[in-house]
Amino acid sequence: MKKSILAIVCLSGWTAALGDQPRARTLEYNPAGKTWAEESPPMAGTPDGDLYLANSHVRRGEYRKAIAGAASFLKKYGDAHALYPESVLVRAAALVGMKNYNEADKVVQAFLSQFSGGALTREALRLQFVIAENFLRGAKVRKWLIFWVRGEDRGLAMLDDIWTGFPDQRVAELAIKTKADYLFQTGDHALAELEYARLLRDYPQSRYHQFSLARTAEAALASFGGVDYDEAALIESEERYHDYRTAYRGPAEREGVDLILESIREMRAEKELRIGEYYERTDHADSAIFYYRGVRQYFPSTLASAKAAERLSLMGAPIEPEGN
Repeated sequence: MKKSILAIVCLSGWTAALGDQPRARTLEYNPAGKTWAEESPPMAGTPDGDLYLANSHVRRGEYRKAIAGAASFLKKYGDAHALYPESVLVRAAALVGMKNYNEADKVVQAFLSQFSGGALTREALRLQFVIAENFLRGAKVRKWLIFWVRGEDRGLAMLDDIWTGFPDQRVAELAIKTKADYLFQTGDHALAELEYARLLRDYPQSRYHQFSLARTAEAALASFGGVDYDEAALIESEERYHDYRTAYRGPAEREGVDLILESIREMRAEKELRIGEYYERTDHADSAIFYYRGVRQYFPSTLASAKAAERLSLMGAPIEPEGN
């Protein structure tokens, strides 16, 4: 069976296109002798040999030579040749190595549009992921053929394209996690929580499950605006932390999740107390008493519960035991 030149010599890891990967392997196993032997490279002047040489340029960081080799392949053998798709990825890998992410993006997009579903899809998606990561790190994109602007939006869009277009590829879950991490790190915690939740929902067996479950709770808590604002995020965080503690008891104990849950409980109690104080200030005594009693009932042993008892006493209302 004919081997893929690209698979043999080019993409041996996530950074394969960048020229800093370990030496590519060209070994073939002999089952009879149970030995590995170095394969001889294909002959120059043949399609396999010319593509092998172009790939070798990528591995050595000779990116312009690799691009020239890919162009020469197209000129000599045409785009109908079976190895043409691999030559396209050689060009894309070389452009990534040159940090020409805009042009590399175009080449990979064209490849996926034309050859999606083939044996090389995984390699193309790897390159697309590398390009997206560099846009998120600040690489710029050309706008209106005139201006250069930071490429974060383009990077996020590329990550979306990966998981929506190729959900069965392993890189899809990494694309969601990478987007969620970026949103979390840039302070967009509400959107980050949605992305982590998407990862948990769409990939329940994901290798990032524990991390994502913890991050959904952390992101929800971080998006809570304070006791004067809606507590939906706070309740969501509490539920997520309970889920995390149930699923990963050991890590949860080491990370102090019980203390975090107690802090959330105190915040929820404080919010209910604030509502009662508002009704008391606006002369709605019955409503104030209702909320103060709620604090005593649902959040016993909290600072807010003690404050609620003081307010009830000052209002002349009966003080029932906590938890009743």
